[in-house]
Amino acid sequence: MPLGIGKVKSGNLVLFTEQLAAMISAQLPLFQVLVNLATETMDKTLKKVLNEAVSRLEYGQDFAEVLEDYPDAFDAIYVSMVKAGMNSGKLDSTLEHLAKYIKQVHETKGKVLASLSYPLFLLGALVVLIFVMTKFILPNFKTMYENLGSKLPIPTQILLKFISFLEKWGIYVFLLVIACYGLWFLYVNTVQGRINWDRFKLDMPVIGSLFFRVVLSQLLHTMAVLIKSEVPIVTTLTIAATASGNKYVEALVLEASEEVNRGRSLAEAFSNCNIFPGIVIQMISSGEEGGTLERLLASAANYYDKQVEIRLRTIVSLINPALTVIIGVAIAGIMVALFLPVFRMGEAVRSGAGRH
Repeated sequence: MPLGIGKVKSGNLVLFTEQLAAMISAQLPLFQVLVNLATETMDKTLKKVLNEAVSRLEYGQDFAEVLEDYPDAFDAIYVSMVKAGMNSGKLDSTLEHLAKYIKQVHETKGKVLASLSYPLFLLGALVVLIFVMTKFILPNFKTMYENLGSKLPIPTQILLKFISFLEKWGIYVFLLVIACYGLWFLYVNTVQGRINWDRFKLDMPVIGSLFFRVVLSQLLHTMAVLIKSEVPIVTTLTIAATASGNKYVEALVLEASEEVNRGRSLAEAFSNCNIFPGIVIQMISSGEEGGTLERLLASAANYYDKQVEIRLRTIVSLINPALTVIIGVAIAGIMVALFLPVFRMGEAVRSGAGRH
């Protein structure tokens, strides 16, 4: 039964996974390794899970099953990779790959947040400026223009009407956004909803190709580890499907496993999924024919690892300038609306004096 326990910080999870891999590689018993790590870790959530694992391992329970009971701390990818490592007898190398994957995700989040810092600072400064101008300065100009029998510049009128709309209807807009998010959350927590959402993520402009490369890398790495250890192909596909971390791809791979179970080749089954690149299908076909499937899968996985890194660098390098330009244009437009009344005040005074 899943237990709510909170998340483990990414840095602590990477360190734990690397230490676990190193100790397993040194052929230390898993039970003793977990006892040592439970004593050493400073992460309270991780310590609680490890102590629970030690207790349950004494009664013969599987380590992966223990982790599965803490989905907040160990997601489906983590649990599936641990299962793959334990089933294949290659837990150390599987954990090393897993640590690399978690570190990559953690570093990517850090780079994205860093690239967003300057645009977000500009956005925050703009919000403060708009608040001060619309609350304390523009109302005075509006009164002055009205007394002079003139109208505020059109850009300023539009901005004031927009602010007035937010003041009157903003709470309802906010509640509508919350309601839409709630409906989306409920939808993606259904089986079909999650499949559709995960498919949408793969089709998204720019970042969809990145998501796909990450999913494919995870899938191929897991398959390579399991096949190398002579785990039956249907079992391999079942475990690797979950390890992909994408419910849409998982559903396709499980369908492919059923075809393989009925006697079709893996290459034929994957080609029917209509999602895997032709080069991957060709490599799988060559591997099946030449008895080198594990080696070619590992080679394909490493290729997509490099593709992920390249794609990440490209996307991160584009985020900052793109957002800066967009926010800069918005700032320029709003600044015009805010300061145009100041620049046209003299014209309004002359116009008002002329009428009198």
